[in-house]
Amino acid sequence: MVRIGIIGLGPYWEQRYEPALRMMDQRIQIKAVYDPVRSRAEQVAAQWDAAVVSGIGCLATRYPLDAFLLLHSDWMNHYPLTILSQQHRPVYIAGSLGEDLELLEMIHARATEQLVTLMPEFSRRYCQATSRLFELVVTQLGNPVSIQLETCCPADDQQVEVPGQKNETDFLVGLMDWCCYVMRTRPVRVETTLQSDSSDRSEDYRQIKIEFLPDPVTAVERVALIKIKTHQREMEPLFPRHLIQCRNGQAEFHSPDEIHWENASQSITESLKSDRRELEVMLDHFCRRAVGGIIPVANIRDVCQAIQLVRLSRASLEAGKPLDFTAAK
Repeated sequence: MVRIGIIGLGPYWEQRYEPALRMMDQRIQIKAVYDPVRSRAEQVAAQWDAAVVSGIGCLATRYPLDAFLLLHSDWMNHYPLTILSQQHRPVYIAGSLGEDLELLEMIHARATEQLVTLMPEFSRRYCQATSRLFELVVTQLGNPVSIQLETCCPADDQQVEVPGQKNETDFLVGLMDWCCYVMRTRPVRVETTLQSDSSDRSEDYRQIKIEFLPDPVTAVERVALIKIKTHQREMEPLFPRHLIQCRNGQAEFHSPDEIHWENASQSITESLKSDRRELEVMLDHFCRRAVGGIIPVANIRDVCQAIQLVRLSRASLEAGKPLDFTAAK
């Protein structure tokens, strides 16, 4: 049983986090809750038989906790993460981490030195379709060679399906991290261009090309293309269209719970609705780390790499040429 302290309930608590935590109540015990709205903290604490805490410092130092869930801290910037990262206990971080690379690198370095797990919530890594893709890579398709994503950035007033990705930077950070995660190798170059499929400006889009180290076996170039539409059609879903070319076939998905794949001998569409959802998988991995497991999880350095890629993509568009990723460090 992992004893958990919650910091910030946020706008996604009822629809996202509470149901997932209920499904894991045999492994997770919520012991303390802090939220700036005390009445809300009291309500949730009563439902979980937990203590209501008056502040983050109090929660971090006075309660017998194994790990923290930092679910919402927009009103306090990086203060909660800075405090929690000094407690030698794992922290699950939902939402945006901002763009202060110097501060994030410092927090990551301190956590690495102290062997503390700080796990950002990269939901796209763990959706059902991505998990199934990795199984297919091993059994049917071979290693990915190219990725094509087609999407549009969320509008300011639009509800997003991934918490913490409301603005364009955070949205692109999530997409670029997913590309790096699937390729499993280092990016080396970024180029951003403006494209158009027709004379109608509604079809204009920005294309970000990320080049990776070549395939170590075939020496084939590996690349990710992210096509971002300038105009979003009404009722168009924000979940990107994914096409992944692999050594021995390809996979495609337009939603988190269905995937189509094909190789030389098969062409199959699979429903993944019965598979575990991404939040349950992430919390499961986090709990394993909290009890001493060595299962790999995302860290703050992954966030920094994706932020650097976003910045480099914008600099490339301004410069009108591709830019080396190493130059951004």
